Amino acid sequence: MYYSKGWSPTEIGDMCLIAHEDRLHLFHLCLPSHDTIAHLVSDDGVTWQRLPNALHVGEPGSFDDDQLWTMHVFAWNDRFHMLYTAMATQEQGRIQRTGLAVSDDLTTWTKVEQNPVATPDARWYEADMNDSGRADWRDPFAWVEDDVIHGLICAHDPNAPFNRRGCVGHITSRDAVNWEVLPPFYAPGISTDWEVPTMFKLDGRYYLMGHIVAPPIDVYRVANSLEGPWQRPSNDVLLPSNNHAFAPVVWRGKTLLYNWISADFDWHPYASGKSRAIVPPKEAVALPDGQLILKSFEDGWRTLSCAAVSQLPTVKFNSAQGMVFEHMQELFPDHILETTVTMTAHSAGILWRSDESGDQCTRVAVVPGRARIELHKLTRKMNYNAIGRGHVTLQENSISLAPQEAFRLRVVAWGPYIEVSISGRVLLAYLTLSRRSGWLGFFVEDGRATFEDIRITPLAPPEGFEKVNDE
Repeated sequence: MYYSKGWSPTEIGDMCLIAHEDRLHLFHLCLPSHDTIAHLVSDDGVTWQRLPNALHVGEPGSFDDDQLWTMHVFAWNDRFHMLYTAMATQEQGRIQRTGLAVSDDLTTWTKVEQNPVATPDARWYEADMNDSGRADWRDPFAWVEDDVIHGLICAHDPNAPFNRRGCVGHITSRDAVNWEVLPPFYAPGISTDWEVPTMFKLDGRYYLMGHIVAPPIDVYRVANSLEGPWQRPSNDVLLPSNNHAFAPVVWRGKTLLYNWISADFDWHPYASGKSRAIVPPKEAVALPDGQLILKSFEDGWRTLSCAAVSQLPTVKFNSAQGMVFEHMQELFPDHILETTVTMTAHSAGILWRSDESGDQCTRVAVVPGRARIELHKLTRKMNYNAIGRGHVTLQENSISLAPQEAFRLRVVAWGPYIEVSISGRVLLAYLTLSRRSGWLGFFVEDGRATFEDIRITPLAPPEGFEKVNDE
């Protein structure tokens, strides 16, 4: 996990990753100024160290003297190339272009003389300010296919209705410097934008991902070839809103998806409003029908395991009316907790970092009748007149459970990062830390539940969270 440790935590923007010599390199935008592309490196995929910044805005009068937006780094002919979004003050940043920088070591970058290397072609894309007042041509993503470098761009079809003109632009190159602009790669006609388009191949299929703005969610499509057709799965959302800008990377034989989470940082002393953090990745797994699911990054969690796994006795509940819960023990502040659940109840679940009454805690609730799994925060540090008062539903996702079906429920709590899985599939991922430590407990509402094979794996805390403090 990586987050801003400065005065303001609102500094993490869209990112890209590349694996080199068994290390992961991550580049990200710095908000809100957009004047720098930062560079991080990791040996375990979950903890990060800063390296020198990769790029800065250009000198006055240059094509990128206003702001730098989303970038992508790829390797070609033993050099690294970074395509990035550039804006100039001459048009008040309202025309976006594609810039290129090169590097021999991923650390020192030089912008090429041919910049900008790609601009929108008016035959297929909005290319000037005459229509909407801006020309969208951003978020490049590149990969190599049959000795051709393909690039995807967030662009606009000027002939489509304004609120459905978002498309994926297409550029190609054979030398990484000279690029040809082609007709749209994908034009779904469903949103004003298809932001941060990315592509990866898994088990013989191609997966196209992107962020649509209404509603603000990240979605994916699947095809058997680059030519399509691109199929929309019945559930095309991998994780609930707040998880955005998925960036793929193949590392150590696995396809990993990184993203940032936007949340109220209730653990940051100076935060106000929404802020962001780059969270641990999930492994992308393709089902036989082509559907994607996300699994927890087990390799990373193993590197953080700091003590032996402990096992707790089976817990059984029977509530004729309302909620009953039971505290089991004080828990490591950072941990993986998993248990097999069988229930015939309105809801049942786990609470952790709880006070002795269960009135201040974080908890996950499985609600079969509503086909939902929910993440809640309970606290007294709220406006008494606020909706819900001290009870906040932070995130939810849909589930499908057969009556009395046993399922494996798993919660990762690592600093403010919370990840919840059912039977191996990650369904919730969020940031909250209203309490740093406390009790572990289980609960049931209006019915019966059994929690068996309860296992707890303590984790080393993330940087900056070594000291327990619930004041």
